Amino acid sequence: MQRRSPRILLIGIGGVYNYGCEAQVRGSEIIIHREYPTADIIYASRRPVDDHARLCSSQVKIVERSKLGKYSIKNISRKLLSIIGVKWSPMQDSLQLLNDIDAVFSIGGDRYTLGPTGNYSFSLPKFGDATLRHGLLYVLWGVSVGPFSENSQVEKVFARHLKRLSLITARESVTVNYLKSLGVSDNVVACSDPAFVVAPEIVKDHSYKCNSLTIGINLSPLSSQYSQCSVDESILMQARAIESLIKTHSARIVLIPHVICDFDEGDDDRRYLRRVMQSIAPEYRIDVRLFDMDRGFIDTKRELINCDLIIAARMHCAINALTAHVPTIFLSYSPKALGMSQYVYGNRDWVITLDDFASYNVLEKKVKLMKAQESEIRAYLAKRIPEIQQDAFRPMNRLKLLMECSGSQK
Repeated sequence: MQRRSPRILLIGIGGVYNYGCEAQVRGSEIIIHREYPTADIIYASRRPVDDHARLCSSQVKIVERSKLGKYSIKNISRKLLSIIGVKWSPMQDSLQLLNDIDAVFSIGGDRYTLGPTGNYSFSLPKFGDATLRHGLLYVLWGVSVGPFSENSQVEKVFARHLKRLSLITARESVTVNYLKSLGVSDNVVACSDPAFVVAPEIVKDHSYKCNSLTIGINLSPLSSQYSQCSVDESILMQARAIESLIKTHSARIVLIPHVICDFDEGDDDRRYLRRVMQSIAPEYRIDVRLFDMDRGFIDTKRELINCDLIIAARMHCAINALTAHVPTIFLSYSPKALGMSQYVYGNRDWVITLDDFASYNVLEKKVKLMKAQESEIRAYLAKRIPEIQQDAFRPMNRLKLLMECSGSQK
């Protein structure tokens, strides 16, 4: 019997207004279509109109991912249970999404983790379990997982779920090691984030060197939630840190958003960076520019290559810069930054915490060290990034075998 092309559903993200999510969709398309050129890739979107406009150049089909209504029985029950202290996460997604699908890829980088306040949701894992019960493949694709260590009961539930999955493709070593500590290893493949394969042709031209130093900085309201300070206090401290960089290094600063979310200020880098810029003293503000355009992952990369180094809170902003061979410092608010630095650089030297960013001495020393090693780092990235890009395709051999064993593509 002639096999048909596989149909793969991408699910898990809130929208490609988050450029990292956009990169995961685009990168997944590239990876899948290299192995299966005629595969149907369907992306279940909460914001189908906006996402269609942003992904118009891709070959991904977009379907609506409807959400449970506010007054649905499940949501009313969830609310009533929360009043008596019982947490219940009902499955939000319709099983109709599984019609004529061979495999489901859960994308989004770090959907399987605790939130900044220790919150969590079982909604997507429940959809994954339902996918498996339907005899389909359920894959965590290019992800970081956990840790759930702060809540041992939740950790046990997730561990059982993770062991059942068809495949987990883990994008950094911290996740691989954490999964191993949970007894999850047989279904794990180490790989690189799909974002690494997006627009690889855009790289910084280092033959032209300006005397001044240009530093691109990405900060996010999400990262400030992991700080011990309030958002207002974080903004003020970050503004003082930027002033210090300008004063010490005679630097020009470009503030670069990587998530532009007009409907939720708490997830909008652009509005957050505007507040940071407004908090910078006028005498220093003349050396600061906000990249204010909503241009998506690829055009933002074209802005990143104008910088000599990048400091990034958003993981995919760091990946975007690194693939363009721009030396990058990870601004860490979770273990995944440590794992990604180890994976890319082979060490954790280029990670600073949120508190480090606000500590002038730590930040300035790190920037000074990167400046001194700039040529070596650039040469290293030029060699290392192509290797990492090949790693993104590593899971396809295992996936192909799973497809054949599951009877997909009949």
